[in-house]
Amino acid sequence: MADFYQHARVPTLHHLAHADSSARESEMLEWARNKPVVLLLPALYAECERPALPRILEEVSQAGHISEVVLSMNGMDAAEHERALILCRQNLKDKKAHILWNDGPQLSQVYQRMEEAGLAGHHAGKGSNIWMGIAYLHARGFKGIIVSHDTDILNYSRDLLWRLCYPLLHPRMGYHFAKGYYSRVSDRLYGRVTRLLIFPLIQACRDVLGSKPLIEQLDSYRYPLSGEFAAEMNAIERFSLPGGWGLEISILCEAFRHLPGERQCQVDLGFHFEHRHRSLAHDQIGVNEPGLISAAADVARCLAFQVLREAEPRSAESLMRLIIERYRPRAAEWLQRYEHVALLNGLRHDHAEETAAVTAFGQALDQLLQTLGEDGLRVPALRETPAKTLERIPGLAEEILASATVV
Repeated sequence: MADFYQHARVPTLHHLAHADSSARESEMLEWARNKPVVLLLPALYAECERPALPRILEEVSQAGHISEVVLSMNGMDAAEHERALILCRQNLKDKKAHILWNDGPQLSQVYQRMEEAGLAGHHAGKGSNIWMGIAYLHARGFKGIIVSHDTDILNYSRDLLWRLCYPLLHPRMGYHFAKGYYSRVSDRLYGRVTRLLIFPLIQACRDVLGSKPLIEQLDSYRYPLSGEFAAEMNAIERFSLPGGWGLEISILCEAFRHLPGERQCQVDLGFHFEHRHRSLAHDQIGVNEPGLISAAADVARCLAFQVLREAEPRSAESLMRLIIERYRPRAAEWLQRYEHVALLNGLRHDHAEETAAVTAFGQALDQLLQTLGEDGLRVPALRETPAKTLERIPGLAEEILASATVV
């Protein structure tokens, strides 16, 4: 049974009953006439060859309140780009859609122009795909709502869409940003980076830095690394986002900086969504899909940057050392807590594997500390806001618009 606990900082919209999905979608169809909703999907081409994305697109094709789909993709060549177009046409049916080919010829030139202007250029990662999608919509003058989610959800239902959009569309709610959360459990607990790295690392930050507002804000989210969110365009186009896997943490921190607390919420999307699970190994995924540790290192770097960005460089390094020292005992606490959760619920629990994950996360943090001493506190491919970038570089908006392929 779901609880109805409310954190002091972030309003939580719980999943307490089985709402009539068709009734909710009908309501939003009316509201979306004045505030259109675009679904922005970041994806590697590899997802086109897997079962999740085709199913997602087929479900989305039936969501009347979604006016358009923008797929911001990378990891493909010209032939694969054509196959992606065919897949979208087959599954989205008559739904309006565009594909942005992030590592294609036209957008490669856009990134080159950004580099020449002293900005972060091409970086293969989810953050880059989301940033370019926002830039494209900004270039079009879009003024509605952007909703986004991962493209590897195997048991996807479009209920996820209306739950994310509802708080921003309902005339009596007035939220400008919604973060989705859900449980990662089937026969065992998943979500290791969240459970065993981010939760204890946030607590370690609090131990060292005290109860700062940003740390309290991050601590209030049930699933800070979920890929599901909805945002008003006039808010998210002012967010500075990284090109890599620290995207989710950065979005939460930017929402904290740019929006009043009462305009942000987190939404319970349901009991479980089955994602493709990452290995601890670096070499079991692919060049564009890092292993769990590589992705975790990106996320930890982004969190460190956000909570220490106002510290002096030398102070930042010493503070990070203290935070990592506190992480290990905190991680041991979280390791035990989740073992108890598994035992109570009769779930599979591999203590050796969980312990190995904590050890690997600790090693990733040690490497982060070393690079912090060498390179300073920075996040790779941290991008200026889409609005500022397009304003700074003449003609860039037109180039981005010309790159979009109509599905």
